[in-house]
Amino acid sequence: MLSKEKQNENSAVHEDVDCAAEETELTASQAEAEAPAPEPSAEELLAQANDRYLRARADFENYRKRMTREFGEVRDFSRQQTIAEFLNVYDMFLLAVDHAEQASDLDSMKQGLKMILAEFQRTFENLGVKKIETQGQDFDPGIHEATSQEPSEKVPEGKIIREWKAGFMINSKLLRAANVVVSSGKAKPETK
Repeated sequence: MLSKEKQNENSAVHEDVDCAAEETELTASQAEAEAPAPEPSAEELLAQANDRYLRARADFENYRKRMTREFGEVRDFSRQQTIAEFLNVYDMFLLAVDHAEQASDLDSMKQGLKMILAEFQRTFENLGVKKIETQGQDFDPGIHEATSQEPSEKVPEGKIIREWKAGFMINSKLLRAANVVVSSGKAKPETK
């Protein structure tokens, strides 16, 4: 049997050897981790680039399909909202037609038509549509379309005499140009 001192000394030596072995293993694994990875071959680089390209292309195709679907949904929703605004006008027209079949009073028919026109105007306001003012205004080819020109003793040249078709704008965009008759100024005397 070994003495206690000898046993302690042997265990201390074994511990030192174990620690040295662990350090050697750590150093070897660190060396492997720090060693530069081998350069990928041209084929590997091409395969990686092709993979990234195909993924990006698939992502873009999915995005395009999603945007097409969402734009369709927005367009349908806009149509529904617009049509819903005009349903009251439709109802008023039906009432006017029913009333016209039973009534012989022209004044009540005029009143009904004025109510329908007021409902149209309210609906246009709700949708942001504004009628272009024309009467007595300067002719503007950006918002007016001249159907003809007439001489006028009262209306100066370049001013609008009357409107054939109303023009409309939504916000600052032209929906339809107003068809108008423009003054050519005072009639010129005929020369013989």
